[in-house]
Amino acid sequence: MVMTKEERKQYNKKYHQSPKGKMCNKIANWKQKTKNGYGLICENKGEYEYIYDRWLRYERCEECSKKYNEDNWKCMDHCHLTGLFRDILCHSCNMKRQDNSSGISNISKHNNGWLYQITIKGNKHSKYSKDLEFLKEYKIEYEKKYLYNI
Repeated sequence: MVMTKEERKQYNKKYHQSPKGKMCNKIANWKQKTKNGYGLICENKGEYEYIYDRWLRYERCEECSKKYNEDNWKCMDHCHLTGLFRDILCHSCNMKRQDNSSGISNISKHNNGWLYQITIKGNKHSKYSKDLEFLKEYKIEYEKKYLYNI
């Protein structure tokens, strides 16, 4: 069955108002590359859906526990260099994280392994490993301790 232009328009409008349509739109917005760097990057579709589910359910900031509102809205905290998801935070906490970092944080291929590098308030730190999964965990723990003071 072929839809007319008007039927297609109505179908699209109804879809974008449905729960699945809203989820797809939100995830598409998170994925967009910005002038500051990468949008959110996940290895598989299920991760996006898991994060979206958290986005819907969480009513308070994961860091300060303040309730989200018009003045302190919900933000998707992620690394703008790697696109990796960190947390769902209020705008205030998200801005504090940006203030504590120079924005230089990444894991890159190096020789026969991987190199994690970060600069915090002018101090450079690096860690080399042949095990990428270990380095990803190391990055999370290091940044929690030294970047976010968690």
